[in-house]
Amino acid sequence: MTTLLQTLLIETLPEDTDPILRSYIETILPAMEREFALITALGGSYQGHYQKLVRQSNLRADETAQRWSNKADQSLLVHVLNGLLTAWNLSQYLPEELQLSEVEKRLLCLGITLHDYNKAVQGQKEETAPPKASEIPQILQVCETWGEKLNFDAFWDEWREYLLDIAYLAQNTQFKIGSNTVISNWEIGDFEVKIDDDRRLDLPLRHLLAFGDIAVHCSDPADVAIQTGGDRLQERLESLEINKKLVYHRLRDCRGLLTNQIHNAVVNFVDKIDWQPILYFANGAVYLAPPNSVAPSLDEIETAVWDSLIKGDRSQNQKGLADYFSTGDVGFVRDGKGLKVAPQTLELFSPAELIRQLPDVVKAKVANAKSPATPKRIEKLEIADDEKKRLLKTADLRADRIAEFLILAQREFFEECQEYAPQILAMLNLETDISPAETTVQSGGVNYGWYRVAAAYMAANSTLDLEQVADFLTDFADRLATWAENNGFLKQNSSPTRAAFTSYLAQYLEVWGLTESPREFENELAAYADAKVNNQAICSLSSGEFSPEDQLDSVVLFKPQQYSNKNALGGGRIKRGISKIWSLEMLLRQAYWSAPAGKLEDRQPIFLYIFPAYVYSPQTAKAVKLLTKELQRMNLWEVRKHWLDAEMQVSGLHHLAWRDEDEDEAEAGRFGKHQYSVRDLPFMAMTYTTTMGKTITDAWVEPTFLALALPRLLGVKVVATASQDPLYASDKEFLETVKLDGAAGFWNLLGLDSSLRLDNLQNALERLLIAYSIHLDNRSAKPDARWQAFNGTVRDLATDVLNVFAIANESLRRDKREPSPKEVDRYWNFAQIWSQGDVNMEKKMKFTQDLVKKYRQFYQVDLKESSHAILLPITKALEVILSSPNDLDPEDLILQGAGQLHDALDRQEVYKRPLLKDKSVDYSLRQQQELEAIHAFMTTCVQEIFLGQYKGDRALLQENRNRIKAGAEFAYRWLHIQEKQQSQSEGNK
Repeated sequence: MTTLLQTLLIETLPEDTDPILRSYIETILPAMEREFALITALGGSYQGHYQKLVRQSNLRADETAQRWSNKADQSLLVHVLNGLLTAWNLSQYLPEELQLSEVEKRLLCLGITLHDYNKAVQGQKEETAPPKASEIPQILQVCETWGEKLNFDAFWDEWREYLLDIAYLAQNTQFKIGSNTVISNWEIGDFEVKIDDDRRLDLPLRHLLAFGDIAVHCSDPADVAIQTGGDRLQERLESLEINKKLVYHRLRDCRGLLTNQIHNAVVNFVDKIDWQPILYFANGAVYLAPPNSVAPSLDEIETAVWDSLIKGDRSQNQKGLADYFSTGDVGFVRDGKGLKVAPQTLELFSPAELIRQLPDVVKAKVANAKSPATPKRIEKLEIADDEKKRLLKTADLRADRIAEFLILAQREFFEECQEYAPQILAMLNLETDISPAETTVQSGGVNYGWYRVAAAYMAANSTLDLEQVADFLTDFADRLATWAENNGFLKQNSSPTRAAFTSYLAQYLEVWGLTESPREFENELAAYADAKVNNQAICSLSSGEFSPEDQLDSVVLFKPQQYSNKNALGGGRIKRGISKIWSLEMLLRQAYWSAPAGKLEDRQPIFLYIFPAYVYSPQTAKAVKLLTKELQRMNLWEVRKHWLDAEMQVSGLHHLAWRDEDEDEAEAGRFGKHQYSVRDLPFMAMTYTTTMGKTITDAWVEPTFLALALPRLLGVKVVATASQDPLYASDKEFLETVKLDGAAGFWNLLGLDSSLRLDNLQNALERLLIAYSIHLDNRSAKPDARWQAFNGTVRDLATDVLNVFAIANESLRRDKREPSPKEVDRYWNFAQIWSQGDVNMEKKMKFTQDLVKKYRQFYQVDLKESSHAILLPITKALEVILSSPNDLDPEDLILQGAGQLHDALDRQEVYKRPLLKDKSVDYSLRQQQELEAIHAFMTTCVQEIFLGQYKGDRALLQENRNRIKAGAEFAYRWLHIQEKQQSQSEGNK
């Protein structure tokens, strides 16, 4: 089966992708994921680097480790993959005489795969240092070894014949550090350059590799203009005779969906002037542009971006906000007082357009057929009983929709228009039945008069069904809008949101060649201070740089009426504020996530912000976008199953149902044309999880797993937080691979840092999956995972490693069965992994194993026997210790315990006493050996357990009695299984 990353790349590559590149992804990429995913190309923890460098006898281990750890994380996997794809993409621009042959394409792939072989060597546990540039035989050996590990054979049968060419490219990718470019130095022994023209190893191959390697070290789009790396990239272009220059755009802010929309709109806009993207960052992109290219106008960009945001892009199959507004999916919310409209809705459409769209909105939002509002309103009206009975006969959902249309239209467009009520009554032929004054009857902020009008219309037209009412409202809205336009009753709408957006782009969008707009900090500070003094709305999600408004439940996803410390104490303001920019972001989340306005917070969302590790190539950007677009809810029962089926290897996670369409096989070019927009790329991708549970633990169990698994499988960086606002504008603002902001209490109990470097990721993921597996196996009842009790499970595991076995025994006793050999092996491995790095836990595991070995010398039973039979020696020893007088001398306690244990053994069958049944030894000697073994075991129990671990405290020993016995039972079963497997193996020989 393919890996997750492999599947995503295969499906998003165009159908006409070169077979060589496709073969590389199918053959070498899975091996690279296995070998390179946890090796740091850049970044990593200081401690991890220091320990490896010390093992390799590096004299400057401390200084080097500090320097390396001060860089942001990037795995060798994505370093190589993005470097290769960037070099490959660039090769398409080579002039005809430098175009690559098939052999050269394969050399390009394999050369860049091994170009950081030194980091691959340093990432191993062995104490070997990578060879120096002059040590050609050693370099060739390293390259051949890694070629075998990385499945080069499946990619290219002839790769060993080109080993020297591959090693030369790998060693000389960088033009400064560690180069050895004299071909004659390499042709030693039987090795010689295989390529027909060895000059092509330098041009074009070395220059292509160098471009790819330099590119994946960039951390910001502007690096191509302000860093030396940009100069070096331009030099490579010139050397390769590619008549292009590097330009960029970046956005110095990150909101989420809004900023991604801006990025994609800019990419689409500059495509028209032949700027071709070659690198994607979290905050922008780098392009190859014609040499005479000039910067586009900021006004043109702003217009294009706004149109894309509102109207979408039909050519890219992207819907705009207007599509969602017009159907009522976004910008409208309905509560007990009727429909409410977001201010942005009124800004995006002219009043006449909006009136004509209201019937569709009413149809979508007013759907309370089982409990219509009209009967309740009619009952409260002070009208004649006969009239009331007549109206109640047709007071149903049909009347609700007509009433809410009339109320909303009046409130938003005709509030001060005296002609509105008479005109409506005339259009409904009710002017003789109801007076305009009667339409104004209100109670509790709800207009009851229009409900009476709607009920009266339905009473006169009772044969109309819901569809016919919808058709009637569509025609009625058109006539109403036409009447209002002809009589000049509709106000010209303005768009403060558009003005704020224009200001936002001017301040934050940076495009190559455009003059940077100054930041308006003074105005921002003055606006904030003025709002404080005058008790005006202040955005609770950002500073006061853009005009705010009250948070409305038709806009925000969370509860709007909550205290904010940005509001003045003692003031009358209840609602928090929100800026126009953040309002746009909230509406986009409503639209693209189908997130309910004002209610998402009830489901305790945790947001995952997914950043590239420095940079994406276009191919990896599309792959990540596909996953975030189709990512489905993780079933942690299935996560546990796949992980355990893969023998606790991360490879099992590749085959999870990550996406809604994972049942299908990966198909080449599946999303290359119409189904998937190749322009709608993630930059900083984001998604979120929700829970039906009520605790913070319920909310965090799934996103915590995703935050650790996605970097491991895709090489990305992830920030998980309950904050609506991304914590970082770019991945360069934090060094770590994973950031967990405000995680639930179980994370701290796991003993893990909330910020994880790449080389700490595997340990964290293993500990998390062990805790999940133990909890789901023993303290849940499928389908209820009972995550609210998970903190207790983790606390037990963190307290004592033997609780791994004690918790396992809970479910075994409940099910009234003994553990299978597979379960014994699994829980023993759980405990071994869990104890790694904790000296006390490691000692306890070793001591438990040694303790059982000691009593297995004189007492052994079959695993079919009961737990009581298996634990007879340890049970008897603990019983003697706990029941003995406090003043009993330790030596006397040992002798007393040994005697009672011997008496207990005398009542057992001889075949359970291995020393006594060995007839090759004299019987008296056998008895002596057994007594000595029993005495040694009892000495260990008294001296090391009772007096050592528990300081002679019988109460403490009693409290831990079941843990000791649980650990001893699993150790006994595990040792028995190991001995049986060993004897079978020897028998087969």
